[in-house]
Amino acid sequence: MTINKLALVLIGGVLVECSSGSGSSNPSPSTAIVYVPTFNYQPGNKTAVMASIGGGNQIVAEIDTGSEMTVVNESAVGNNLLKTTQTVSVTYGAGTNQVSGYLAYGVVQFTTAGGETLSTSANAPIVVVTQGSVNQGGGNNAVLGMRMNNQVSSRLFLAYPYNQMMVLNRSESFIAFGKLSTTQLESFAQLDQGSVACQNYAIPNTAANNCWNTLESSVTYNYSLNGGAFGSTDYTTIFDSGEAMGNFYLESVPTWMDLNANNHITNQMLAVIHTNHGALPMPLTTPMMYRPPVTAPESGSPGSVNPGNQLFNAYQVLFDQTDGLIGFRKYSESW
Repeated sequence: MTINKLALVLIGGVLVECSSGSGSSNPSPSTAIVYVPTFNYQPGNKTAVMASIGGGNQIVAEIDTGSEMTVVNESAVGNNLLKTTQTVSVTYGAGTNQVSGYLAYGVVQFTTAGGETLSTSANAPIVVVTQGSVNQGGGNNAVLGMRMNNQVSSRLFLAYPYNQMMVLNRSESFIAFGKLSTTQLESFAQLDQGSVACQNYAIPNTAANNCWNTLESSVTYNYSLNGGAFGSTDYTTIFDSGEAMGNFYLESVPTWMDLNANNHITNQMLAVIHTNHGALPMPLTTPMMYRPPVTAPESGSPGSVNPGNQLFNAYQVLFDQTDGLIGFRKYSESW
């Protein structure tokens, strides 16, 4: 049975209608770590879960570790929302797909592998798309942004301990939420993140966590040069499950980079991640391309690299919001 309670709330000087959210007959999780089934789809080598947003029906929702917000097409969201008049725009697909809509707050809900209900609090920020669509051909009606550089991801509004860490294992078809033990954490090859200003889209009522981004020294890109030599450069790198192509987002074309007419990089390239377990090879999603930055780089930075999501086929990837760590482990290995 679903019970809806409506109220009038004043937000930003605007009176809006809201609901307390929908009930569920499934029990809540009681273990330190829970597993939510995922599935993979094309185009774009994407990973998704089934989710209910705002008390709506279960829909296909992309897991995107390269963006921040939960963004859902208006036709697929439920009515149990606290709506505001604030407009938010979000850009996907290397700058090729911009959507916009109104900011709302509501519950994002998953069903675990054990049949339990995993829910955010009712104040999780949600962008309801009224212009454009998050579906770029794969049938998804939502994108669940789960990057660690913000305080607005729905993941952060899960109950403790499920808001602490997550592991995405694309090949084994699960995403795990919870708090790993010290022994479990140590089984991952770890990468320290740097503290950064939070990318919150000027949204009020955020979570209170620290925000993190990858250090420039964490990943080295090796490339061929004319005459048979090789060079290398370190770049700030985004580990993004939602990027279908590899992209160098730099303010200008580096002198080492050779491009064809389509801005595809023609240099031979290899990349390594510098972890506490040593250097790990990082698969690159080809073709690798040059693009100007979608957003302005931090002061003094030439930009960043998004190597694409092929690395999620090789590794299960840990995102530790508490300690500012990203970890890598072969997808077939237990922890």
